Amino acid sequence: MKKFLHIIGGKGRSAFSGKAASFGSKTKGSRMEGKNSVGRNSSVVNSYLGYGSYVASGSFLRNTKVGRYCCIGKNVRIIDVTHPSRGFVSVHPLFFSEKTVVGDSYVGRQKFEEYLKLPDGSGYSVKIGNDVWIGDGAMILGGHEIGDGAIIAAGAVVTKDVEPYTIVAGVPAHPIRRRFSDEDIDFLRSFRWWEKDEGWLCRHAELFEDITKFREEFEKG
Repeated sequence: MKKFLHIIGGKGRSAFSGKAASFGSKTKGSRMEGKNSVGRNSSVVNSYLGYGSYVASGSFLRNTKVGRYCCIGKNVRIIDVTHPSRGFVSVHPLFFSEKTVVGDSYVGRQKFEEYLKLPDGSGYSVKIGNDVWIGDGAMILGGHEIGDGAIIAAGAVVTKDVEPYTIVAGVPAHPIRRRFSDEDIDFLRSFRWWEKDEGWLCRHAELFEDITKFREEFEKG
């Protein structure tokens, strides 16, 4: 399927170069830093995609901040809405929300906060760091952060924050292992290669296949 440049807030062509989306995807209210791609039938709503990050087909992100060089697989979901499970007689929003999906409210005011937000006041439901890989079919519950360099296995359901450079899997997701040694992780978090310009990255791309050589090269000075 031919790809089309995607205007932020609707479908079609756009003057925003380097931001592409497949036919049928939506990016309403979202911002993209550049070199981004949104796959067919994906929705990226009121969100931010950092440079080089892409979203594969069939995924749904809302109120999500994504860092640079992230790889988000197919059918990934950000779960940013919840329902009361204690105290309330009914789980239906007609009894706790002033605006519901059925267009009515029995109470006329908001009695339960249904949208999951991070406590930092940013308005985002989820923050995903830089250089993160999220496998197909993974789900992330709102109110959580994914650290730089983390990997979320396919089908995982994330209900807690994920530490940097940690691989998690399962339902609910739990740590499997760390990608590198503590010393390597400390170096990468301090070095922050994703903030380098493309010229620098192209010149040093060959070093990215070996963390030991990478550290040796840039710790010389």
